[in-house]
Parts: sequence; structure tokens; C-alpha cells
Amino acid sequence: MTLQSTQILVGITGGIACGKSSALREFQKLGWAGISADNIAGEILSSDGPVRLKILERWGPRVLRDCGNIDKSVIGGIVFKSERERKWIGNLLHPIIRTRWLSFAQSCASKKCMIELPLLFENEIQNYFKYTITTYSPLSMIYNRLNERGLSTEDATVRVHSQLELSRKVQFADFVLWGGGSMEFLHRQVRELDGFLSQD
Repeated sequence: MTLQSTQILVGITGGIACGKSSALREFQKLGWAGISADNIAGEILSSDGPVRLKILERWGPRVLRDCGNIDKSVIGGIVFKSERERKWIGNLLHPIIRTRWLSFAQSCASKKCMIELPLLFENEIQNYFKYTITTYSPLSMIYNRLNERGLSTEDATVRVHSQLELSRKVQFADFVLWGGGSMEFLHRQVRELDGFLSQD
């Protein structure tokens, strides 16, 4: 991958419901160009014809909403309960997602560029980045947040355990943001880290 010599490319990850998307939005307010792998996945599911066809061939019309669009929540219910199906969708989507965020980074006009990747360490792509950030929250808070999003404790447990253990993500990261407090506290951490990274 060819980047501008002065560009700071950062990968941000973390456990589910740990505040990584909120952190990315705050970095964007501070001048970072940013993109989310989850948003890219959503765009692919809504607009990529060949991907849509492969998904329908595998899982049938049950994954469609009444309007005809692919229902991400139905797909989530399928893949988080089956490692085999999770690997299948990963093999289908991850190469396309990687191509798109790499293109975003290479064409980024800003010196400061950040990519949100929930599976950054799982997919072993940390070497693409100058720095990596993990957002961390206590497990009890993760479950509370997922329950508030309408997930049962069983479904929340499946999603939590589908990713690399959060303590390992913390160990691998260059920086850790505490996502277990108030939003203002998370934003203060982001502003402080932005000040440090901007000196690079």
C-alpha cells in the first residue's frame, strides 16, 4: 500500500459496544478523515449485485426485508450462531471491504486518516497502520449496552465470544481508550490522544 510519506494512518478497533464508533466520530470532529468497515459492509450489502446474489443463493429470501433489501439483523442472527456461516460471509465480504478502505486511505487528502475495523487483530492487518487503538469497556457494561439495543443475553454472549478476547486486543494495541465511562470522558481521551498523534 502506498501512502503519503507524512500521512498518519490509524486503525481503531475494540470489543462490541465499547465505544469505537463514538471515538471515531469524535476524531472526525478533530479533523481526521475516517471510515467504518461496518458502514462499508452495509453499502456492499445494499448495492453490490453479485454479493447479494451469493447471499440469496446461500440463505434464501429469509434474509430480505419486505422492501427487498438485505436485512443485516437477520444475517447477524445467522452468522453469529454458526462459525461456518461466519467464515463464509467473512470470506465473501472482507476482501471487498479491505479493497475499499485501502482505496480510501490511499486517496485520503487529510494527513490524519483513521479506519474503524472491528476485526483488525482477528484478521491480522495491524501492519497496515502506523498506530492501532482499542476501545475497552467492562464486560458487564457491554452486556447492558447490548441488552439496551434489544439483544438477549444469549445473543449478546454469542456476539462477544465471536471476537478475539478483549484483553488480547488491549495487549496488541498501541493505545487504549476507556469506553466504560461517560461519553464526555471518552471524548476527553480522544482529544488528548489526537494532540499526541498530531505531533507525529
